[in-house]
Amino acid sequence: MRAGVFAVLVLSCLFAGTGLVKAQEREGTAGQPAPADKVDQEEMRHLIREGLQLLKSGQPRQAIDNDFDKIIAAYEAAYKHGKVQVYSIANPAEALAYMAMAAKDGKHAVALDDTWAYALYFKGYALVEVGDLAGGEAVLQQAQAMAPFNPQIMMERANIHKLRKEWPQAMELYQEAAGFASGFARPGLEADMEAKANHGIAYIDSETGKLDEAEAIYKKCLEKNPQDGYAKNELQYIAEQRAKQARPGR
Repeated sequence: MRAGVFAVLVLSCLFAGTGLVKAQEREGTAGQPAPADKVDQEEMRHLIREGLQLLKSGQPRQAIDNDFDKIIAAYEAAYKHGKVQVYSIANPAEALAYMAMAAKDGKHAVALDDTWAYALYFKGYALVEVGDLAGGEAVLQQAQAMAPFNPQIMMERANIHKLRKEWPQAMELYQEAAGFASGFARPGLEADMEAKANHGIAYIDSETGKLDEAEAIYKKCLEKNPQDGYAKNELQYIAEQRAKQARPGR
């Protein structure tokens, strides 16, 4: 059966690794070291894990109310009065890139671990799960502002456009995600994120009648990972579509 919508959320991987980038704050301009942690990092990670369990058990609304909103509120309370740009990083390369951006613009910035951005990400995902696409999109945009190069957030935003069949917007985000995956995905998820971004690109190609382009992408995915079940299924779908088109009278 062809998967009409694939979930970018990789719950098992993220459950094991959330908070992998240790809590740190780096300034984007010269000065004294950033303040010590302003939130209870262990409590925040506990809430992330608890929220993921609720998502995995099919309780997205409870995950938002009981866990993700608490994390977001804690960070907002800690940093809302600051005059710095706050970034939330899943990859050390993000910290270097974002601090360079801030320094170039003459802005003060700090790079926190990935907890805040992923609390927003998971809340956005959960809102989509309960059918609130507009709400999910708004929250994911907040997450992206804190992690501009994070490919996973880009793909979840692309998924919303895909659900709406807004192909150009979805394609742009999938392509950006594919470009950022190798350098800015969470450590250990680079190949997975690149594959999923390419899945999204190829899906749109197939939905818009570009079967040759979609086929080429899926074959490249299989070259990199022969166990890519999604690519195998989509290639079968493409073969079926071609068979239908070849029938007499069509």
